[in-house]
Amino acid sequence: MDATDKTTPLTVAELITQKADDLTASERKLAQALLGHYPMAGLETVANFAERCGVSAPTVLRFAGKLGFESYPEMQSRLRGELEARLQSPLARSALPRAAIAASAHPMGELLHDMTDAITSNIRLSLSNIAPTELDGAVSLLADQKRGVYVLGGRFSSALAVYAYEHLRSMRPNVRRVAGQNTKWTEDLLDIGKRDVLLVFDVRRYQADVIAFAETAANQGARIILITDQWLSPIARFARHVFPVRIETGTTWDSAAASMALLETLLEGVGRRTPDRVRDRIEHLERLRRQPPGSS
Repeated sequence: MDATDKTTPLTVAELITQKADDLTASERKLAQALLGHYPMAGLETVANFAERCGVSAPTVLRFAGKLGFESYPEMQSRLRGELEARLQSPLARSALPRAAIAASAHPMGELLHDMTDAITSNIRLSLSNIAPTELDGAVSLLADQKRGVYVLGGRFSSALAVYAYEHLRSMRPNVRRVAGQNTKWTEDLLDIGKRDVLLVFDVRRYQADVIAFAETAANQGARIILITDQWLSPIARFARHVFPVRIETGTTWDSAAASMALLETLLEGVGRRTPDRVRDRIEHLERLRRQPPGSS
């Protein structure tokens, strides 16, 4: 799918993720600058964007073209639309136009059909746009048992964080979930260092305390793996690996289905990276679970 697809247009962030392996060194500078200050960096003039990144103006134009846009202004138009979308509240989304329900159809049957289409489309688009090298880098960090892994989510995405934590701790040691009142999160920050990884979930409307935690962890040397939406959490500017996934369904609430699909892909990747260690650990865990409490 290219940038001009009118049915389910990709965000610029998704296009960058999709084309990551095809970018030149100069174009990667532009991509990193844009993802680091998304989407505002891309709303600058060609000359200012080029100067910020230390590249030529023609390189900016080629960058836009490589992402599938006919011109730099067309890319900026997409970015301006994204800026509006990322700030939408559930109330605003509930007012979006919807297809009329046929009088002969059962409303719940129509709902099942619509949600199935929206969710499967989100999953397909999200996973197909991820560069294999980006996935490999994140899996390598999560599978490295010399590194500690911290997991954090926001108000709704904390459910994904719990799921990630429970699976990761069954596959490898030294996994910690950042949980409870955010006033206690400083105790987790106290221990995060250069050998650690933070797997963080943050979607619109991005959570200030989650962003602050991730930024501090990055400043202390931790590698950040971010699962976010197609408009990018501000955490993207200091994350090592960024995975933008689709969350819109055309309903009041955003969907976590594509985020879950990506998370399960990461978990499967970890299992495949160190299969013997993972199998031995799970077998040990199952033996402990069968052992009666208090027995030796």
